[in-house]
Amino acid sequence: MARVKGFIDANVYEEAKKRMHRVYDLFDTVMVAFSGGKDSLAALHLVREVALERGDARPLKVVFRDEELIPDQVVDFVDKYRQFDWIDMRWYCVPLESTKYILGQSTRYIQWDPAREHMRPVPEWALTPEKLSLPTDLVLDQYTADTLVSREEKGKVAIVTGVRAAESIMRFNALKAKLHDNYINATKDQRVMTVKPLFDWQENDIFRYFYDRGIMYCPIYDSQVLSGTPLRVSTPLHAESAKTFGRLRAYAPTFYEQVISLVPEMAVQERYYSELDRGALMTRYGQSFDGVQAYVEETITDEAQRKKALTVLKRIRITAARNPAAYPPDHVLKQFMAGAYKRTITPMTKAEQKKRAAK
Repeated sequence: MARVKGFIDANVYEEAKKRMHRVYDLFDTVMVAFSGGKDSLAALHLVREVALERGDARPLKVVFRDEELIPDQVVDFVDKYRQFDWIDMRWYCVPLESTKYILGQSTRYIQWDPAREHMRPVPEWALTPEKLSLPTDLVLDQYTADTLVSREEKGKVAIVTGVRAAESIMRFNALKAKLHDNYINATKDQRVMTVKPLFDWQENDIFRYFYDRGIMYCPIYDSQVLSGTPLRVSTPLHAESAKTFGRLRAYAPTFYEQVISLVPEMAVQERYYSELDRGALMTRYGQSFDGVQAYVEETITDEAQRKKALTVLKRIRITAARNPAAYPPDHVLKQFMAGAYKRTITPMTKAEQKKRAAK
C-alpha cells in the first residue's frame, strides 16, 4: 500500500504529548538527553508536563554529555538546571570519540582526552571514568555512551532527545524509514531506544513553546541571532558548526580564543573555508562509488575513521546494487562529506528520485 502525505486535525504540541504518553506506556525507564540547547530544553519541559499529567512527580532522569568544547554560557545554563529539585542530572565528562572538520576533511579527536590539556576543568560533580570505575584507556563512542548512561536503569530504557527533522534532510529521511512509531529508534543496545517526540516541530514552534510557558532559554542564542549565526550549542568542531566557526569572534570571543588555543588548526578552517570549492569536490568524487571511495581514502586522514567510513561504503555499495535510484553516488558522497557515515547513510526519497528522473 502506497504511503500518502496528508494533514491531520492536530497541532505539533498535542501530538508530541501523545507520543510521550505512549513512550511512558512502552518503556520502564525514561531519561532525557539534555545539551543546554533549545530543542532538548523543549523536550525536557515537555517530558515533565507529561510525567506530571500521569501523576509522576519524581525528579526527571536527565543526562548531560559534556562535550568539553562548549561555551561557558552553555555550561552555566546546564548547571542551573542541574540544581533544580525536579531534575536528577547525571553530568558525564568521559573520553568520547568525536571528529573535527577542517576544509572538507574529518579527523578524529577525543573529548576529555586524558592525554592532553583540557579546555576547562572537569566540574567536581561530574561523572568521570574514575568515578564510574571504567578502564583508564576506554574511549566511548555515541553507541557505547547510550549503554553507559543507561546501564543501571531498569528494563527497557527510552532516551528522549530534542532532534527535529527540519534540522537536516538526513534526519528527515531517517525518521521516515518507519511507518509506525517513527519517532522511536533502536540503538546498538537492545534495551535502549532513542525517542524524538519533537521531530515534526519547526524552530518557531520551539520558541512559541518557551514564550507561552515563560521558559528562559540559554542566552547564547540571543548573541547568535545578533551575529547572524545558526542557532547551535554543540561543539564548533562538528561539520555544520565548523562552517561558521569564525562567527564565534562576534558572540563568544573568549570561547573562540580557548578553542584556537586548544585546536590551532581551526584558524585555517576559519580563514579558508569560504574558498573551499564543494562543487568541485562533487564533480571530482561524486560520479561513481569508486569516486566516493577515493574521497574517503584521500580526505579522511584518521585511520580509525577512514576504516569505519570504508566499511559503511562497502555496505552501501551492496544496497545500491539492489536499488540504484535510492543511492546515487553524489547523494551518498554528500552524506559522507557531512560525516553521516558515523550514524546512518539514508536513501534518496521517492519524491527526490522522481524529481531527479524528470531533469
